[in-house]
Amino acid sequence: MTGKWDPAGRFPTVDSLDIAILERMLSDGRTTFKELAGATNNDSRTIASRFQRLVETGVLKRATVEVDWSKVGFTASAYMGSTTALGEDDRRKLLEFLRHEPRVLEAYTTIGSNEYFMKVVDFDIATLRSGICAPLEPLTVDLTTSLIVDPIKSTDYSGLLRYLKHRKSSS
Repeated sequence: MTGKWDPAGRFPTVDSLDIAILERMLSDGRTTFKELAGATNNDSRTIASRFQRLVETGVLKRATVEVDWSKVGFTASAYMGSTTALGEDDRRKLLEFLRHEPRVLEAYTTIGSNEYFMKVVDFDIATLRSGICAPLEPLTVDLTTSLIVDPIKSTDYSGLLRYLKHRKSSS
Protein backbone atom coordinates (compact mmCIF):
# COMPACT_ATOMS: atom_id res chain seq x y z
CA MET A 1 0.00 0.00 0.00
CA THR A 2 1.50 3.28 -1.03
CA GLY A 3 -0.34 5.37 1.52
CA LYS A 4 -1.56 7.61 -1.29
CA TRP A 5 -5.22 8.27 -1.90
CA ASP A 6 -7.24 7.94 -5.07
CA PRO A 7 -7.77 11.17 -7.06
CA ALA A 8 -11.11 11.82 -5.40
CA GLY A 9 -9.51 11.27 -1.97
CA ARG A 10 -11.92 8.54 -0.92
CA PHE A 11 -10.01 5.27 -0.80
CA PRO A 12 -6.52 4.18 0.21
CA THR A 13 -4.52 2.93 -2.75
CA VAL A 14 -3.80 -0.77 -2.63
CA ASP A 15 -1.15 -2.32 -4.83
CA SER A 16 -0.52 -5.85 -6.08
CA LEU A 17 1.23 -6.90 -2.85
CA ASP A 18 -1.69 -5.70 -0.74
CA ILE A 19 -4.10 -7.58 -3.00
CA ALA A 20 -1.93 -10.73 -2.80
CA ILE A 21 -1.95 -10.52 1.00
CA LEU A 22 -5.73 -10.08 1.08
CA GLU A 23 -6.29 -12.94 -1.40
CA ARG A 24 -4.16 -15.33 0.64
CA MET A 25 -5.78 -14.27 3.93
CA LEU A 26 -9.24 -14.77 2.43
CA SER A 27 -8.39 -18.28 1.26
CA ASP A 28 -6.85 -19.20 4.64
CA GLY A 29 -7.23 -16.78 7.53
CA ARG A 30 -4.66 -18.75 9.54
CA THR A 31 -1.86 -17.95 7.07
CA THR A 32 1.24 -16.70 8.91
CA PHE A 33 3.32 -13.70 7.89
CA LYS A 34 6.15 -16.13 7.12
CA GLU A 35 3.90 -18.07 4.72
CA LEU A 36 2.68 -14.83 3.14
CA ALA A 37 6.29 -13.69 2.73
CA GLY A 38 7.21 -16.91 0.94
CA ALA A 39 4.16 -16.80 -1.33
CA THR A 40 4.83 -13.19 -2.34
CA ASN A 41 8.66 -13.27 -2.43
CA ASN A 42 8.95 -10.71 0.38
CA ASP A 43 10.29 -10.82 3.92
CA SER A 44 8.11 -11.19 7.00
CA ARG A 45 8.77 -7.60 8.15
CA THR A 46 7.42 -6.22 4.87
CA ILE A 47 4.32 -8.38 5.19
CA ALA A 48 3.81 -7.36 8.82
CA SER A 49 4.17 -3.69 7.88
CA ARG A 50 1.72 -4.00 4.99
CA PHE A 51 -0.72 -5.93 7.15
CA GLN A 52 -0.55 -3.23 9.83
CA ARG A 53 -1.23 -0.49 7.25
CA LEU A 54 -4.19 -2.46 5.89
CA VAL A 55 -5.57 -2.53 9.43
CA GLU A 56 -4.77 1.14 10.19
CA THR A 57 -6.44 2.40 7.00
CA GLY A 58 -9.51 0.27 7.64
CA VAL A 59 -9.08 -1.90 4.55
CA LEU A 60 -8.72 -4.97 6.75
CA LYS A 61 -11.35 -4.82 9.47
CA ARG A 62 -10.87 -8.17 11.17
CA ALA A 63 -9.87 -11.79 10.71
CA THR A 64 -12.63 -14.23 11.51
CA VAL A 65 -14.00 -17.72 11.01
CA GLU A 66 -17.16 -18.65 9.16
CA VAL A 67 -19.61 -20.85 11.07
CA ASP A 68 -22.31 -22.99 9.49
CA TRP A 69 -24.97 -22.19 12.08
CA SER A 70 -27.27 -24.96 10.83
CA LYS A 71 -24.67 -27.52 12.00
CA VAL A 72 -25.09 -26.34 15.61
CA GLY A 73 -28.89 -26.26 15.55
CA PHE A 74 -29.90 -22.92 14.03
CA THR A 75 -31.83 -24.42 11.11
CA ALA A 76 -34.03 -21.43 10.29
CA SER A 77 -32.43 -18.39 8.70
CA ALA A 78 -34.23 -15.47 7.14
CA TYR A 79 -33.94 -11.98 5.79
CA MET A 80 -36.38 -9.56 7.33
CA GLY A 81 -37.35 -6.07 6.30
CA SER A 82 -39.47 -3.43 7.95
CA THR A 83 -40.40 0.20 8.17
CA THR A 84 -41.37 2.13 11.23
CA ALA A 85 -43.66 5.08 11.21
CA LEU A 86 -44.75 4.65 14.77
CA GLY A 87 -42.70 7.36 16.43
CA GLU A 88 -39.28 7.99 17.91
CA ASP A 89 -39.86 5.85 21.02
CA ASP A 90 -40.71 2.79 18.91
CA ARG A 91 -37.75 3.47 16.63
CA ARG A 92 -35.45 3.58 19.67
CA LYS A 93 -36.91 0.29 20.98
CA LEU A 94 -36.53 -1.31 17.54
CA LEU A 95 -32.88 -0.31 17.25
CA GLU A 96 -32.21 -1.48 20.79
CA PHE A 97 -33.77 -4.87 20.00
CA LEU A 98 -31.76 -5.22 16.79
CA ARG A 99 -28.49 -4.30 18.49
CA HIS A 100 -28.94 -6.59 21.49
CA GLU A 101 -30.73 -9.66 20.07
CA PRO A 102 -27.98 -12.23 19.35
CA ARG A 103 -30.08 -14.07 16.75
CA VAL A 104 -30.07 -10.90 14.63
CA LEU A 105 -26.76 -11.49 12.84
CA GLU A 106 -26.78 -8.33 10.74
CA ALA A 107 -29.02 -5.26 10.61
CA TYR A 108 -28.90 -2.20 8.37
CA THR A 109 -30.76 1.01 7.71
CA THR A 110 -31.60 1.15 4.03
CA ILE A 111 -33.04 3.32 1.32
CA GLY A 112 -35.80 1.52 -0.56
CA SER A 113 -38.91 -0.45 0.23
CA ASN A 114 -37.57 -1.36 3.68
CA GLU A 115 -36.25 1.17 6.14
CA TYR A 116 -34.44 -1.61 8.04
CA PHE A 117 -33.10 -4.90 6.74
CA MET A 118 -31.68 -7.75 8.79
CA LYS A 119 -30.47 -11.34 8.66
CA VAL A 120 -31.66 -13.57 11.49
CA VAL A 121 -31.28 -17.19 12.61
CA ASP A 122 -33.13 -19.39 15.05
CA PHE A 123 -33.55 -23.05 15.92
CA ASP A 124 -36.66 -23.47 13.77
CA ILE A 125 -39.44 -21.48 12.16
CA ALA A 126 -41.64 -21.58 15.27
CA THR A 127 -38.97 -20.09 17.55
CA LEU A 128 -38.01 -17.57 14.85
CA ARG A 129 -41.66 -16.50 14.77
CA SER A 130 -42.07 -16.32 18.55
CA GLY A 131 -38.60 -15.07 19.49
CA ILE A 132 -37.87 -12.58 16.73
CA CYS A 133 -40.96 -11.76 14.66
CA ALA A 134 -43.36 -11.39 17.60
CA PRO A 135 -41.22 -8.86 19.51
CA LEU A 136 -40.59 -6.88 16.29
CA GLU A 137 -44.21 -6.65 15.14
CA PRO A 138 -45.37 -3.97 17.62
CA LEU A 139 -42.29 -1.86 16.75
CA THR A 140 -42.64 -2.02 12.97
CA VAL A 141 -44.99 -1.47 10.07
CA ASP A 142 -45.06 -4.02 7.23
CA LEU A 143 -42.58 -6.51 8.71
CA THR A 144 -41.61 -8.96 5.95
CA THR A 145 -39.79 -12.26 6.39
CA SER A 146 -38.17 -14.35 3.66
CA LEU A 147 -36.85 -17.72 4.82
CA ILE A 148 -33.55 -18.75 3.25
CA VAL A 149 -33.96 -22.14 1.57
CA ASP A 150 -30.86 -22.76 -0.56
CA PRO A 151 -27.84 -20.56 -1.26
CA ILE A 152 -27.28 -19.54 -4.86
CA LYS A 153 -23.98 -17.80 -4.24
CA SER A 154 -21.91 -17.34 -1.11
CA THR A 155 -19.76 -14.31 -0.43
CA ASP A 156 -16.84 -14.36 -2.88
CA TYR A 157 -14.33 -11.81 -1.63
CA SER A 158 -11.53 -13.47 -3.61
CA GLY A 159 -13.55 -12.95 -6.78
CA LEU A 160 -14.05 -9.31 -5.84
CA LEU A 161 -10.28 -8.93 -5.36
CA ARG A 162 -9.68 -10.50 -8.80
CA TYR A 163 -12.11 -7.94 -10.25
CA LEU A 164 -10.24 -5.13 -8.46
CA LYS A 165 -6.89 -6.42 -9.72
CA HIS A 166 -8.27 -6.59 -13.28
CA ARG A 167 -9.67 -3.05 -13.03
CA LYS A 168 -6.37 -1.71 -11.69
CA SER A 169 -4.37 -3.41 -14.47
CA SER A 170 -6.66 -2.11 -17.22
CA SER A 171 -6.59 1.52 -16.02
